[in-house]
This record gives sequence, structure tokens and C-alpha cells, in this order.
Amino acid sequence: MDSATDAEIFSEKEWGVLMKELSLSPRQSEVIKHLFSGRSDKQISKVLEIAVPTVRTHLSRLFSRFNLQDRNELILHVFCHFRKGCRTNGNGNGCHRWLSNSD
Repeated sequence: MDSATDAEIFSEKEWGVLMKELSLSPRQSEVIKHLFSGRSDKQISKVLEIAVPTVRTHLSRLFSRFNLQDRNELILHVFCHFRKGCRTNGNGNGCHRWLSNSD
């Protein structure tokens, strides 16, 4: 996949909030962004200019931290965390409030 043509799942502001809420390092966030784009460990290592074992170390630590088994569970965990933050409580603007509280 070409990063210039990838569909964005989250805006940069949403990624910033997720990084903060999930206590992710900038590198962990980059690895997760590339997972959402469907990239393999090898592709992620090439884009981030790090070794494949380093990508796997980042993933392994994330799996352990969140008690997950694989990259699919990690993607679901991040997406569900985002959705949980965007629950609306009946007023229809939960995501906007969640994002505005992050400033």
C-alpha cells in the first residue's frame, strides 16, 4: 500500500488523543497506524527505517501491555477504545467533546 493513497481511519487529532489515552509512545503510534493500513512487519520496518525484529518487539510489548494475542486484536482494541471515547450519551456530540477535552 502507498501511504499517500491510504484511507485515513483517524485524523491526526484523533491519533493524538489515542496516543495520550492509551499511553503510546510516538513510535508505538506509528507502528499501529501502519497496522491500520494493512502493512506487514517488513513493510512497516521499511517505512519507519527500523529492523523487522524491532517492529515485532514493539508489537509484542503492545500485545503484552493490553493482554492481546495478535495484531488483529490490537487493531480492534484501539478502534474500540476510540469508539468508547465517542459514545454520545444521547446528545450526539460525544466524539467532539472527547476530542475537545484533549487540548
